[in-house]
Amino acid sequence: MQDYKILVVGSSGSGKTTAISTISEIDVVNTDVFNSDYENLNKEMTTVGLDYGEVTFPVLQGGKLRLYGAPGQQRFSFVWQALASGVAGIVLLADNSQEDPLGELQYYLQCFKTLLSETKKTVLLGVVKTDISPVPDKAAWQQLLETFGVNAPVVILDAREYESVQTMLLTLSEQLLKDNHGRMGK
Repeated sequence: MQDYKILVVGSSGSGKTTAISTISEIDVVNTDVFNSDYENLNKEMTTVGLDYGEVTFPVLQGGKLRLYGAPGQQRFSFVWQALASGVAGIVLLADNSQEDPLGELQYYLQCFKTLLSETKKTVLLGVVKTDISPVPDKAAWQQLLETFGVNAPVVILDAREYESVQTMLLTLSEQLLKDNHGRMGK
């Protein structure tokens, strides 16, 4: 039985808090506060420290995914590196309804470039709000990841729906097991 620390990152409003709250088997620890920048970020509450939840999947043989959601605002980027210590995997969440969703993801890929490439962490890209904006499509997201040398599945999801988040994290769990088995054999 092994637990895995998973970092969930993405822009503000990409569904990090919602996804963790939707799937967690424990009461979620969060640091949400009233948003003081409503002019630039159209939501009432925002994360300023972290979100934390846990989920168990049979494929992990009793192990858990320990989910750490990072704040999305760039001014809290110092928290990202602290949360990234010891992670086994990274879930990048992208909001398809943003003005420049691919540009937003490029920013996060650049910020986490070392963590994503040099340490060979298991990575998954979850794309939300495709019901609001179907473009860019899955192929465009995959192409952007490949441009950055990131080999990761792209999953379309609704962070508010349990089954949707479950499918995303099950995909990540299976990849974690595959990646860790391959590393142990080397």
